[in-house]
Amino acid sequence: MKDILISRLRYLEKKEDMTILMAAVTGSHSFGLSSVRSDYDVRFIYVHNDKRSYLSLSQPVEVIHLKEGLFDMEGWDLFKSSRLTLKSNPGLFELFQSPIKLITHPDYYRKVNGLIAACYSKKALGHHYYRMMNDNLQQLKKSRGSERKELKIWVQVYRSYLILEYFIQRGSLPPLSVWELLDLVSIEQELKTRMTRIFKAKQMGEWLSNNEREKNLSIIEGKSLSIKNEITRLPNGKNMETELNQLIWTILK
Repeated sequence: MKDILISRLRYLEKKEDMTILMAAVTGSHSFGLSSVRSDYDVRFIYVHNDKRSYLSLSQPVEVIHLKEGLFDMEGWDLFKSSRLTLKSNPGLFELFQSPIKLITHPDYYRKVNGLIAACYSKKALGHHYYRMMNDNLQQLKKSRGSERKELKIWVQVYRSYLILEYFIQRGSLPPLSVWELLDLVSIEQELKTRMTRIFKAKQMGEWLSNNEREKNLSIIEGKSLSIKNEITRLPNGKNMETELNQLIWTILK
């Protein structure tokens, strides 16, 4: 499958007259939670081959999207992705943390990956994952959708919680795999058991009983309240504008 994905990306390069600097599989595959039904979410960063387009009145296309079958591919232009990097964008964090890399321009990847590790705001990421956890919890409380959809929501709740605990306990950027997070984060055994049950159910396409649902809600709601104050103590990031400008100028030469 990896070769097929790379082949489609190379097709896009020719079709759109651009060069991909970084591409990886994100979503459930990068979380270690893919099932036979899972799509392949691919995200990439590119630069237009015609460098004059960046100096024209009509700005070049900043987003490229291709969806066909199980493939959902979306790319961001070098300038757009760099602006997002300045804001500690979580989507870019997950792209560079993905264990399933497809294309990497060595110099670009090494530079941006280093900037993300050294300069990203853990506080900004913490607030993002807290909102994700809380919004999904509210969705679970307010409505009862399909059991399959509800399981996906639970995955986001628990994945966000594990990432937050990793930030708080270790003070560094976490891996994406939920199985790695379960091993590296210190949590109560009962909660760990419930998370494992949810993650395995997602992989196997199983459903949760109503009894399991209510118990999970009562446990994680208490955790949500206690973790909120910890996020405010996470460190802010460092400014990366000078380094990113230098990287852009080097690529556009």
